[in-house]
Amino acid sequence: MFLNKYSCHLFSVIFFLIMGDAFAQQGSVKDSLKVAVLPEVIVSTKVYAGELNAQKISRKDLELLQSSTLGETLSHIAGVHNSYFGPNSGAPVVRSLSGNRVRTLSNGLAINDLSGISPNLNVVTDMDNLLGIDVYKSGASILYGGKAIGGAVNLRDNTIPGARFSKEVSGFVTGEGSTNNGYKQSADLNGNMGKNWAWHVGVMNRWNKDIRIPGNTKAPIAYDPKIDDLTQAMAQVNVDKEVVRNLSLYPYLSQFVLENINNPAWDLSEADLYTFLETSVVDGKTVQNPRNDKYIPGQDPNTPLYTTTVKGIYDYAPVTRGIMPNSHSKSRSVNLGGSYVGKNFYAGMGYRFSYGYYGIPGYALLQLPGHAHSHNDGASHVVRGKMVYLPINTRSYNNSFLFEAGLRSPIAGISSLKLNYMLQLGDDRELTGNYSANRFVTTRHVVRMEVEQKQIKKLKGISGVDLSAVNMSGFGQHRYLPDNQSKDYGVFTLQRLEVKQLNIELGYRHDIANRRARSGNGYTPGRGLAGGELSQRDYHLNHFNGSIQWDVFRIGNLKGSYVHAERAPDVNELYAGNNHYTIMLEENGDDRLKKEMSQTVELGGGINYRGVRIAVSRYLTRFKDYMYLAHTGISRSGGFLVKEWRQSDTKITGWEAELGYKYSKEKRYNWELTSFFDLVKNINTSDDRMRQWAEGDYMPNMPTSRYGISCKAGYKKIEAALLFDRYLKQRYLGKNINPEPPMPAYSILGARISYKSEIKSVGMEYYLSGNNLMNVEARPQNSFLKYLAPLPGRNIAIGVKARI
Repeated sequence: MFLNKYSCHLFSVIFFLIMGDAFAQQGSVKDSLKVAVLPEVIVSTKVYAGELNAQKISRKDLELLQSSTLGETLSHIAGVHNSYFGPNSGAPVVRSLSGNRVRTLSNGLAINDLSGISPNLNVVTDMDNLLGIDVYKSGASILYGGKAIGGAVNLRDNTIPGARFSKEVSGFVTGEGSTNNGYKQSADLNGNMGKNWAWHVGVMNRWNKDIRIPGNTKAPIAYDPKIDDLTQAMAQVNVDKEVVRNLSLYPYLSQFVLENINNPAWDLSEADLYTFLETSVVDGKTVQNPRNDKYIPGQDPNTPLYTTTVKGIYDYAPVTRGIMPNSHSKSRSVNLGGSYVGKNFYAGMGYRFSYGYYGIPGYALLQLPGHAHSHNDGASHVVRGKMVYLPINTRSYNNSFLFEAGLRSPIAGISSLKLNYMLQLGDDRELTGNYSANRFVTTRHVVRMEVEQKQIKKLKGISGVDLSAVNMSGFGQHRYLPDNQSKDYGVFTLQRLEVKQLNIELGYRHDIANRRARSGNGYTPGRGLAGGELSQRDYHLNHFNGSIQWDVFRIGNLKGSYVHAERAPDVNELYAGNNHYTIMLEENGDDRLKKEMSQTVELGGGINYRGVRIAVSRYLTRFKDYMYLAHTGISRSGGFLVKEWRQSDTKITGWEAELGYKYSKEKRYNWELTSFFDLVKNINTSDDRMRQWAEGDYMPNMPTSRYGISCKAGYKKIEAALLFDRYLKQRYLGKNINPEPPMPAYSILGARISYKSEIKSVGMEYYLSGNNLMNVEARPQNSFLKYLAPLPGRNIAIGVKARI
C-alpha cells in the first residue's frame, strides 16, 4: 500500500537532519561518480550506489554498438529495447517503459526530448562526439524527478571541458560509407590554450536514402482476408469486401420495426427488421412478431449470421517490395565550448546545434489546397483540392546554450559544488508530404546544482536542486496540442552509510510540477476528454528509496532495494485533442488525470572473480493510476484510430541475467565472451472493465523476451567483435480491441573488425562493420509500426578514423 503524505514528510525531515551532519568524500569537481572498471561496461558505484547503479557505456563500446538512433544503440543492454518508430526514430524502452517515463539527459541536464509527446520526434545524437552513456534502469527519479520514474539515459560529452587535456591538440576525424545506411562524417577535437583554458569542437553530418529490406514492407497480416478493421488501420490498407446477412437464420420480423421503419426519429433500417424474438413491444403492449418467410429451420447452430466476401486489399499508397517507403534521413550537429580551469575552480560556456529531417514509413490523408478560376462567360467557382495520402516527415532544429561551473571545497563541510544551466530553443515540425501538419516551438530553461559533502566517519552523500521551465507554442493546420507551459522544481538528497561489507543507502526527493494550457493562437479544441476545459494542474510529488548491499568476500554481492516514485501527467496526456498525423491517431488527453505512483522492489546478486562476471536481478513494480493511451474501438475517416489517455493499475515484473568471461595476456591479445537474457511482463491488475475489453490481461505492444551473445577479441593491431541477439515470440499478449497477434521470432547478427596503424604520428584505424548480416525480416513486437516497417535489411559499412 502506498505511504501516506505524513510519512512522506517525516521521511524528508529525517533525511535533511542527516544532511546537516553528513559529509562526503573530498576530491576534484566531478559528476559525483566513483567508477569501477568491469568487463564490457563500467558500472558506477556512486556515493549513492545500490539501486541507483548505472551501466556506463564507454566511447570504445560505442564504436561497436552505435547506430542511427539512441534506442537502437542501447538495445544490446539487458532490460533495454528500442521503441523503433521506423529506422530514423527510436527511443530507449527500459523494462517496458519509455517516453515520458524515461528521461534523456545531457551531462545531467534534461534536454528537449519530445519522444514522449510524439514518438516520431527523435533525439538527434552524435554518437562519435560522446564520451559515453549512463543508463539507469531503476530508481533514477531520486536524481532526475518523475519523468525518470522508469529510468534515465545520460549522454556525456566534452562540450564544456572540466579540466585541461593531456595534449595541446587531440581528437579524431571519421568518414564512413555503407550499403544500406548512407554516409557519415564526424570530427571531435579538444585542446588547450595558454595556462588555464581548454576548448572543444565537434561536428557530424549524416544522410541516407530509402532503406532496403528483405521482403515486403508490410507484415503478412496486412493482406490476410481475415484482417480486422483496427488492424487494417494500423497496417494502412483498405479492404474491399461485401458483407451479406444470412436472413434464413432469423425466424421472425420485428413488428415494431415494421411500424416505425419510415419514422426518422427511430433511425431504423432493414438490418433492424430481422430478429430471433417472438414478440415486440409496440405502444407499451407486447405483440406477436410475424414469421419470416425466408427462415429455414433446422440449420447448424454454428452457421454464421454474416458471410463476408473479400474482393481485394489495397494499400493507402503504393509500396515496392524490398524498399521501406519514406525512410530517408539527413542529420547534422555542431557542439563547441571553452572553459577556464583554475586550481580549485572551473567555469565554461558551450553551444550545441542539431538538425534532423527524416521520413516515417507511413502515410496520412490530406486535402490538397484548392483553387478558383473563371470561365469565358464571366462565371467563376472554387475547386476543392483532392484528398490524397502523403508520406509523413519530421524536421527538427535545436539550439542549446550552456554554462557550467565547478568549485572544490568552497566552504567547510563541502567537498565540491557544481552548477549547470541550459537554454534550449527547439523547433520540431511534423509534415504531411511538404505541408505543415503541426509545429512545436519550444523554449526550455534548466538549472541544476549539486553539492557533494565531505565524509564523516562512514557517511557520505550528495544533495541538490533542479529547476526547469518549458514554454511550448504550436502552429499548423492540424494542431493536436494547445500552447502550454510546464514548470518543475525539485530538491533531493542521497546518503550512503558504509559499515564493513554493508552499504546502506537512503534517498529522498520532492518535486512540484505545474501544467498550464492556453487556448487560442489557432488551436481548436478536439472532441476528446480534455476538449475545451484545459484546466490548470499542480502536482506535489515524493520519491524515496532504500537499499542494502552486502559485499561477499570481495568477489560478489547480494543486494535488495525499494523505490517509491511519482510522476505528474505531461501536457499531451492532459491536453491533447485532434488528429495526431505523424502517429496516425486521433489523440485525446484528459485534464482530470491524477499523478501516477510506483513501488519497485528489486533483488539481485553477482560475482566478479578472475575474469568471470555473473549478475542476476529480479524486479517487481506496482503502478497506481498508470497512464496509458487506450483504444476506444472507433476509427475515423482517413483510417485514424481514436485513442484517449486513461489511468488504471498495472504490475511490471521481470528478470535480467548477464554472464561473461574476459581473458587478456599482456598487451598482445585478449578476448571476451558475454551473454544476457531479459524478460518483462506488463500486467493489468485493475478491475477496469474498459481496459479489460480494449487492452486485455497484458498491455499490448510490449517488448518480448530475448537473449544475446557477444564475443570480442584483439591481437596486436587487430580487433574483432561479433554480436548475436535472439528475439523470441511474444507469449504475454494484450489486445488492440481484438487479440494482439504475435510477431515471428527473429535473430539479428552484427560484426565489426578493425586494424590500427600510424602514419607520420597520426593514428589510423580502418574498420568494416555489418548489421543484420543474415538479412532477416524482423518486426519488433513493441513497435507501433510493426505492421508497416520491419528492421532495415543487411548493411555493410566501411570507414576510416584518423587520430591526433
